[in-house]
Amino acid sequence: MSFAWRNWTATMMLGLSLTAQPLMAQTKSTMNPHLDAYARQIGQNSSNQTTPRFDNIDLLRKAIGSLPADQQASAPLVAFGVPALSSIKRMPHTLPTDGVAGRMIPAVAARGEYSPLSFVVAPLTNIDKLEVRASALVSGQNRIDASRVDLKVIKVWYQTATSWHSYFADPTSRVLIPELLLNDENLIRVDHQTQDNFLRVDYPEGSKYVWISAPISVDDGKFNHAVEPVADSDKLLPVKLVAGESKQFWVTIHVPNDAAQGLYEGSIELLADGKTVTRLPLSIRVLPFELPLPRTYYDLDKPFMSLVYNHTDVSYHLDKNGGNLEQAIAKSRAELKNLREHNIFNHMMSGRRELTPNNEKSLVLDFQLIREAGFVEPIFNAFSASGSVFYPKERNPLRYQRYLDDARRVLELSQKILGHSNLYFFGFDEPGMTVLLAQQDGWRDLQKLGAKIYSTSKESHYYAVGFSENIANYHGDPTRDKSTKWTMLGHQLMNYAAPHTGPENPEFNRRFHGLQLYKAMYSGPGNYKYYDQHKPWNDFASTQYRGFNLVYPTKTGVIDTMAWEGFRAALDDVRYATLLKMLAEEAFKSDNVDTVMAAKKAMIWFEETNEMTSDLDTFRLEMVNYILDLRERLGKAGA
Repeated sequence: MSFAWRNWTATMMLGLSLTAQPLMAQTKSTMNPHLDAYARQIGQNSSNQTTPRFDNIDLLRKAIGSLPADQQASAPLVAFGVPALSSIKRMPHTLPTDGVAGRMIPAVAARGEYSPLSFVVAPLTNIDKLEVRASALVSGQNRIDASRVDLKVIKVWYQTATSWHSYFADPTSRVLIPELLLNDENLIRVDHQTQDNFLRVDYPEGSKYVWISAPISVDDGKFNHAVEPVADSDKLLPVKLVAGESKQFWVTIHVPNDAAQGLYEGSIELLADGKTVTRLPLSIRVLPFELPLPRTYYDLDKPFMSLVYNHTDVSYHLDKNGGNLEQAIAKSRAELKNLREHNIFNHMMSGRRELTPNNEKSLVLDFQLIREAGFVEPIFNAFSASGSVFYPKERNPLRYQRYLDDARRVLELSQKILGHSNLYFFGFDEPGMTVLLAQQDGWRDLQKLGAKIYSTSKESHYYAVGFSENIANYHGDPTRDKSTKWTMLGHQLMNYAAPHTGPENPEFNRRFHGLQLYKAMYSGPGNYKYYDQHKPWNDFASTQYRGFNLVYPTKTGVIDTMAWEGFRAALDDVRYATLLKMLAEEAFKSDNVDTVMAAKKAMIWFEETNEMTSDLDTFRLEMVNYILDLRERLGKAGA
């Protein structure tokens, strides 16, 4: 491993270690007129609880003292680089004790990867218009264009009290939660007195804010996201800052697939009311490889699949928008693109129980859009393996034969359009034993046609139908004891509801949808769901469950969340682990004993490191170290 890389790793580890200690505790305090004025203001208004106030003025003083000399006496704000995928809920009144003042935490990414970063701005005085701009990133003669540095402001709004860690609703209280990644923070208006959210709808006659926090007893269900003109801005707009209220920003660097390896440097420029007040140094180490598609830990020949339940089908959007085919296609295309960009490789369709002429037309469109978006095999739920047609006592022979003919046609269309017929048909969702057993002769007939069977499952499925369920999607905690029984049959086990989507904590989503499943010998997450199709914008419309949202739908696309970014990182963790395993297996066959032993050491480290308690950023960096070492030993260092 090169000395330069070890130096970079040490720098990264130092940046991460700074986040574990009180910020710059040894730095001498420096006076700042904006800070002095703010301190006097909150001192004079100490009895006024509505005056915005930070929780740690001393931290601000120390942070200012760590800034460049030309900024210490005049800075109207302090910016802190913070870990993006953190479990810390960053609120407007809190200052980041895990932050680094005046600079971004360095990033490391493979070619083609989306790398998340974040920073918090703490204003010392009111600022009417804060503009945030990213420069290009440069490494010698090589360049990553500024257009590949996406900037968002994180919107803090009201959700049920359980929302940071749970998909279960708590209708008794409402709390502020950082969640949405927006270009226009004014898309959502928050009323702190009533603890309500309002969504801006831009009607032709003028914009209107719609109440989206009505309890179930009041919500009339008439707000239709598929037709209402709700849309975020195309780029980050200026934000307003109030002294004593911080704002968090999100940065995503999309590394080009053909980027040369090296250290790329640029900056994030902050302008307060038109004047540049600081430039945060921004750097990313581009690695000399692309990440492979994820494969399972126990068998590199088997895919580690990633899917979320969704309703991106053309027929669903047609039904929601009143029959506008052009809009339905555009909406499906936008959602499929968003899914693929977040490491969803295997598409989960809505499922049809029959193939009418209209159904076939929309299925052809769906297959074409899936191919265009770049999804890989297998594809799930292109056709349903459930319904009354499966009940022997109720089965009409003609109707059943028509069903099998439809199923054969779906497989033919897939082969023609997608280039494969590797399809999993979906049985009854969470079936009881009577229903499960009633499907068996139907499942057998489908498998004779070439289809495979996928079902939401539990432990009893193994004993009852383990011979016929090609993929079982288990709920609950993933363990090797559960997965081994299925993999010995040549079948695969996936996981959902551990937890469902809904928790907003990005680190939580990263931890439970990636390496935990991978090391438990599972074949990926099959979770519920992309967004709630009923009342996705209202977190208070149910007393039992919160909205199952990784994103929030608009008429033309979706709005991302921090949780969704955590999900993407989870799958990238698995892709790094897959590359490490691929290199190790290649090294095992080497004639060089040192290379063989180095590969075995790498896999011992990976197996013995606890992915549920380790810091996942550090875990990722250690995987990178082992990958680079094995690449060098195998003669791939310059590839």
